[in-house]
Amino acid sequence: MTNQKAVKIVLFGALGGIIASIAMYPFLFLTTSMMGLPLDDLSIARGMAISNINDNYYLNLTLGIVMHLLTGAIAGVIFAIIVSTVKKLATINLKRGITEGVIYSIIIFIVLFIPTTLGMVLPNLFDLMNQSNPTQSNFEDRQTVEQNLIPIYGFGFIAHIIFGIILGLVITLLIFKGQVVQKS
Repeated sequence: MTNQKAVKIVLFGALGGIIASIAMYPFLFLTTSMMGLPLDDLSIARGMAISNINDNYYLNLTLGIVMHLLTGAIAGVIFAIIVSTVKKLATINLKRGITEGVIYSIIIFIVLFIPTTLGMVLPNLFDLMNQSNPTQSNFEDRQTVEQNLIPIYGFGFIAHIIFGIILGLVITLLIFKGQVVQKS
């Protein structure tokens, strides 16, 4: 593989990952709206995990969105490299590309989404809930989140399936249909 092809694969993977990450946002918004929270609270909670600052709304919102898109770009690059270099996994048609994208996204859901949600996002969601409704007790905040764990993970799973479909589609169209990598 030439350097030019490798660069294209990386760039197309990053682009596919960013596009797929953006496609996930409606499901993230559904999750927060079901909990009665502002739509951007999941992004803010992600940002709080990076900044460790609870009272800077715009910084945390920006960090949360950037972290989500950067994670998607990195995941897209990894996917593009795998399907471009491992002959058995080459996305030779749209159906296979989408199927591999969905399988890859399920792996991401299990390995990345579940642990980061439990360890980073949920504790910060408790803080946000407490800030938005200080009269509600921590117990009530935790109860609200616990009652919504199935929707959180359910919509998270659906969002990751959408990510996989979009990623598989974009990578197949850009890399394989665009003849960056020759079908074998």
